[in-house]
Amino acid sequence: MRYLSILFVLCISISSFSQQVITKTVDSKELKKKRNVKIYLPKNYQKDATASYPVAIVLGDQYLFDLCVGNAKLFANADKAPRQIVVGINMEETYTSDISIVPATNLLTTNGLHFYNFIKYELIPYMEANFKTSPFMTIVGEGKGANFLTHFLKEPEPVFNAYICATPEFATYSSEIIKSYSLARLGSVDNTYFIYASNSKKQTTNELFGRYSEIGTYLTSFEAKNLYVTFDKFESSPSFLSTVSETIPRAFTEMFALYSKISKTEFENNIKDLEPLEAIKYLEKKYLDIQYLYGSNLNVRLDDIYAIEGIVMDKQDGDYLRVLGDFVAIKYPDSHLGDYYVGKYYELGKDYEKADFYYKAAYGKMNLSDPNANDFYENIKRVTDLMAKQKLEGDAPTQDQPEDKEDKEDEDNE
Repeated sequence: MRYLSILFVLCISISSFSQQVITKTVDSKELKKKRNVKIYLPKNYQKDATASYPVAIVLGDQYLFDLCVGNAKLFANADKAPRQIVVGINMEETYTSDISIVPATNLLTTNGLHFYNFIKYELIPYMEANFKTSPFMTIVGEGKGANFLTHFLKEPEPVFNAYICATPEFATYSSEIIKSYSLARLGSVDNTYFIYASNSKKQTTNELFGRYSEIGTYLTSFEAKNLYVTFDKFESSPSFLSTVSETIPRAFTEMFALYSKISKTEFENNIKDLEPLEAIKYLEKKYLDIQYLYGSNLNVRLDDIYAIEGIVMDKQDGDYLRVLGDFVAIKYPDSHLGDYYVGKYYELGKDYEKADFYYKAAYGKMNLSDPNANDFYENIKRVTDLMAKQKLEGDAPTQDQPEDKEDKEDEDNE
């Protein structure tokens, strides 16, 4: 029943964006004829002139394409993945020939090689020339198509970043061929790669499942930091269709883990024990990596700023609150948050005059209809009282933030 619900949601989702799926014809010298492709363009594709989008190429333009499109939209709407362009190749009458291999060697046949070259040398350049694509490329296949797509791993620098293999039917010598690619070499390539495969013992033969397990054991043995391999075994999958439909979202979760906002697991494993400046640098690097890998010019999410706020505020007497404030002011110049952090920095250092200045600057950026505006004004009242008390007592600011301190901050900001 759960899988029927998933398919129902995908059907509703797909029907809502059917107008965004177009059909194009690619004139192929490799195939010696034209080939139709379906192309899903994500929401606001026409409106956003500067954006670029990862591309997923699907071996087939029917149900597997629909599943990829549905999940691409769902993940993007949930801010779990960048918006993607999905391309489905029409293989209805040519599927067997397109992905054909020589059984005795698992090498591509002449027709298979032509189809391989069509994807690499014609379809991908066509997409790059006519659509706003980013360098992040995915290829998706099922069954024998999943076996076929592993051949792209042999390239010195593979053209695809992600390989999604749904219920792959690996041939007799697939294991030897894949081992011959020496995938450990990818550790020296300045890029990131994902291999996600799924299968269920109930939905395949013992022989095919044995090959699947052998290849999975081999590929997961690599320790390359830029190669992420997952071979899932769906023990309780009730049907072939449920296995395939569950494969795409699981693969997307792995591929786009970096893109998602900081999760509880990421915070506990990577951030919790960092010092303030290290936490700020971690956040900045996360978004630089997102841009580099996916081509997405994504602004730092406020939720991720809040995730490290406690570290910066509570450790080292809040000495790096100004660094965080300046960082936020660059990312969100119209927000009050950057000025608030700088104001808090000065308040903790008992420089109440400067704290008052930045709190008032922050308050001035808030909408008076904001339900938090009145509560925020309490910061101004508090430092005003503290400033008056300090003058009466004749105290000077005690935090060590004169020239040497501010010079250090300037270096950190740089």
